[in-house]
Amino acid sequence: MSKKIMLSLVGCMALSSFTSLGAISLEDAIKNVDFTGQLRYRYDTGAWDGENRGAQSAVQGQNAKQTHRFRARIGAKADIGDGFKVFGQTEYGNDANGGYGAGNKAQTDSPFKLRQAYLQYDLADYGTSFIWGRQELGTIWTTDMVGMAAKALYIGIDGLTLAAYAVDSFDRDPDRAFKDLDDYTNDASTAASLGDFVFRQNLYGVAAIGAYDLSGASLDTQLWLAYLNKRATFYALDIKYGLPIDQDLSWTLQVNYLGNSVDSALKDRVERMQYKVANGNFVQLNGTIKGYGFDGTLGGLMYGKKGEFSVNFIEDYSSAILPAGKEIFYMKGSNITNSFGQSTFGYAKVGYTLPSDLRLGVQFIYGATAADTGNATTSASLGGGDKMEAVAEVNYNYNKNLNFLLWYSYLDTKADLPANAQADYDSKKNTVRFQALYKF
Repeated sequence: MSKKIMLSLVGCMALSSFTSLGAISLEDAIKNVDFTGQLRYRYDTGAWDGENRGAQSAVQGQNAKQTHRFRARIGAKADIGDGFKVFGQTEYGNDANGGYGAGNKAQTDSPFKLRQAYLQYDLADYGTSFIWGRQELGTIWTTDMVGMAAKALYIGIDGLTLAAYAVDSFDRDPDRAFKDLDDYTNDASTAASLGDFVFRQNLYGVAAIGAYDLSGASLDTQLWLAYLNKRATFYALDIKYGLPIDQDLSWTLQVNYLGNSVDSALKDRVERMQYKVANGNFVQLNGTIKGYGFDGTLGGLMYGKKGEFSVNFIEDYSSAILPAGKEIFYMKGSNITNSFGQSTFGYAKVGYTLPSDLRLGVQFIYGATAADTGNATTSASLGGGDKMEAVAEVNYNYNKNLNFLLWYSYLDTKADLPANAQADYDSKKNTVRFQALYKF
């Protein structure tokens, strides 16, 4: 027998021995593993009057006809002992099957990707946790944006959570800040893009999140501070006060402020694109009353600066901060991640939830974006003008895991132009979305 064959046999015997020693049943292998996931289907369709004329009509996120979108996320967290846990999550989400025109084909070759992968260490006796790796950032300025980050959490004080975090890199999210400016320069997917310039830097921050019971009333607070290296300093305050009126009736008041101070390096970079960027200031106040199946919210908000761009959210917007609107905050000018001009809106929403967990609701938002560039046509092309959105929605919780959502949005914009030029920039859009979401 040759030496090569002998070594191969020895290797197989050794592998067999280690496999036997480490063999465990599937039941034992998954005993300390928690599985989570979600499956989401969306159908979006929308149409602009006037064949999508004018830059006013460039809405982010819902600008397709008969588009089917599928997303699946599967995650597993394993307790590996001594306070250590590992979490991994895969995602299938880059599929948008068109049902209209040239995009009418099924896409079946898009693979799953690794969305999250991190190590968590819990010091239970000290109320402290540390998380390292690829994870959802979970800040007040983002929704589900992912990045390479490290976090430290402390919950040792009753009703208070303290956090510190550092983000080394950000995913290229389709709704991240400065996407509009990248579109103007056709640099969105290149290293020359403004988005790449902004998000190539690290983010460092701290937060204090409190939840208190005040003799029946409730007080929820959030205080955030972050520094995006050589780009901007961010700060935010969110306060929500809830007061029970009787057993089935309650009233909530919420106020929030999100601001930032832009670094000179970012200002200079934007100025080279022939634009200006201002410090961000987002202010909102709303009140909500709930009882006997009914809920109603009345609120107003203001953000941006005339004649300049500003950033309010790093990515998309959070429904916890901005409870109304489907399309208006994706419009040019009033785009919540990088607005142009000063936007002021008031909104009202009302709904009724049936005993079967079926909620019927309507929303109405009205306001304007004052671009004020000094040129009426330029202001209109950058999203200036009056804006109104009306929404009807149906939300049904089939059970704790399965939810169905259907909404219709009517969006109307009117630029501040002479009467003979209005037709080029006035826009109306009808949009419908159906969504089915299953979580486990």
